[in-house]
Order: sequence, then structure tokens, then C-alpha cells
Amino acid sequence: MNTQKPTILFDFDGTLAETMMLIHTVFNRLSSVYGYRHLPEEEIEIVRHLNIHEFIEHVGIALWKVPVVAIHARRLMHQDIHEIHPPEGLAEVLTRIHESGRYHMDILTSNRSKNVHAFLGQHAIDWFDEVHSTRSILSKKRRVKKYIRERGIDPQTLFYVGDTSVDVESARLAGAKSVAVAWGLNTVQALARSNPDYLVEHPRELLEIFPSD
Repeated sequence: MNTQKPTILFDFDGTLAETMMLIHTVFNRLSSVYGYRHLPEEEIEIVRHLNIHEFIEHVGIALWKVPVVAIHARRLMHQDIHEIHPPEGLAEVLTRIHESGRYHMDILTSNRSKNVHAFLGQHAIDWFDEVHSTRSILSKKRRVKKYIRERGIDPQTLFYVGDTSVDVESARLAGAKSVAVAWGLNTVQALARSNPDYLVEHPRELLEIFPSD
């Protein structure tokens, strides 16, 4: 493995896969189970402006229940993962970046590896080197640091690409560079508040950060 190559570590939900509406459906299915507020569809745009702690307060989830809800939700998502697609234009961009041979590409997600592999295979983009899964929802800092340590790479050669302020903050706290994408959960405005190194609004803009030719 050439550790001198820049490494691109991708989030999954909202970044590689348009899972927002599926997450919304599953989230509401579990509201009566875990005793938090049902989220009407018209509030989706409101909560996209919130960070994770503001969202938790908005819907009234007890903090200790968050990991439990997340684990249950991941399990339920598997049955509908075949209905999920990549954001328009993303598969072509990722293929160009991959085929350039210039980058090491992995995935770090709070979703189940089983769900991710099913999605990647369905959409013929299953050429990521590794898929790492974490149960952490509030911060991925420790998991990103562990990834850096295990691969023995310079944190400044690592780019973590994600769609939430949690992803941005986790990258920064781990000493890596953050690439925030605005086609997922958080809005451009919410992502900008978290001060990412890069902020992109369309998949083709990734090629400006990761040239393929």
C-alpha cells in the first residue's frame, strides 16, 4: 500500500448515498418506541440547519438513547437500501478519481458495513479499499484518529468527506482536512458555520480538490 498517496475517507449517509428521506422514515417509525417527537416532513428543511446537539434538543431525544436509536435505525435501513441511489453525477466523479490511481479511498460511516456494501455493489462503485463502521453519532473524532494511527499516515494527507457538521468537526479534531458536501443532511449555511477546509455544492467540484488528470 502506498501511504504517500493522499487518502480520501468518505462518509456514507448523505454523502455517497441519498439516504435522507429513508432516515426520516425510519426515524419516525422509531419515535413511539423511544419516546421522542415525530418529525413532520415540512420540518426537514428546518432541522437541516441544525447541528447534532440542536437536532437532539429539537426532537426531544434523551442523550443516552441516541446510540440505541442509531443501532436500531441501521438495522431497519437494510431492508430498503436497494431503493437508495448516489447523488446525481457522483458515481462518475468518484470513478474518475478512483481510476486516476492518485488516491487511497476508504469509507468511514455510522451505518452498517453490510448496508454500505449492498449499496456499492448495486451501483457498481464497490472499489473502495475498506469500509469502516462506527457506532458513534455525536463525534467520529476517535474513530478518525484510530484510522490515522492504524494506517500510519500523516493526518494532513487525509481528507474526510462528509455532509454534516459532525463530520467536519471530527476531521478537524483528528488533525485531518475536512471536505463538506452540501447535498446531504446539513445545509450550506450549517456546514459553513463549522468552518470546513473545503465546501462543495455539486459532486463535480470534488475534481477541483482531487484532480484526476
